[in-house]
Amino acid sequence: MLYRATVLLVLLVALAFAYGCAPGVERAVDPSEGEFYTEEEYQKLSSDQREAYCAELLDEYQASQGCVADATDGLEREEAAIGDLQSELEGLRPRLMELRGEIEGLESDIAYFEGLPRVYTVMKGDFLYKISGMEEIYADPHKWKRIWRANKDAIEGFNDPNLIYPDWQLTIPREWPHTYTVKEGENLWRIAGYWEIYGDGRMWTRILEANQDKISDPNIIQPGWVLTIPR
Repeated sequence: MLYRATVLLVLLVALAFAYGCAPGVERAVDPSEGEFYTEEEYQKLSSDQREAYCAELLDEYQASQGCVADATDGLEREEAAIGDLQSELEGLRPRLMELRGEIEGLESDIAYFEGLPRVYTVMKGDFLYKISGMEEIYADPHKWKRIWRANKDAIEGFNDPNLIYPDWQLTIPREWPHTYTVKEGENLWRIAGYWEIYGDGRMWTRILEANQDKISDPNIIQPGWVLTIPR
C-alpha cells in the first residue's frame, strides 16, 4: 500500500508540472518598458504565465505596428514637403544664378572704383577740364569743378582754376560727402547743385532742414561753416 501511495504522489506532481501548476518565475517583467524573460526564465513559466506573457508581447507588437504606421505616414509627408521645396528651389535657381552674376559684377565694379587714384600728379600741358575727363579720374570733363573745389587752397588765383603746374599733387575726391565746408560766395542753392552733393539746386531745403541748429536765415551762411549733407 505504501508503494502504491508513493507512486501516486509522484504521478500527481508530474501532472502538476505538465499542466502549469508548478511554481512560476518570481521576477515580473513589463514588455512595454522593454523588459523580457530570458529563455531559461520562460521555460520555467507556468502555462498561465506563458499565456499572459505572450498576450503582453502581442499587445506590445500591435502598439509598435501603430507607431510604425504613424512614422511611415509622417515620413511620407516629410518626403512630399522635401519634394515641394526641391521643386521651388529649381524654380529659383535661374534667379539665383542671375543674382550671383549681378553680385560678381558689383564686386568687380567695387574693386575697380577702389583702385582709382585719389591723388593725381599734374603733368605738363594738363588743365582741370582735361584731367576730369580722364577715364581713371571722372571720365567726364564737366566734373572738373569738384577737383577745383577740393584743391582751392593749393590752386593759385581762384578766378582762374587752370593755373596749375606740373608735379602738383591734386586731391581727387571719390566719396559722396556727408558734410560740406562753406566757401566764400556760396549759398544753399549752389551747394545743392554741385553734382557730388545732389546735382540739383532745388534740393537746398534738405540741407536747410538738416542744419537748422546753425542756419536761422537760409540766405545767410558763413564761409567755414561745416554743413551736414543728409543722404
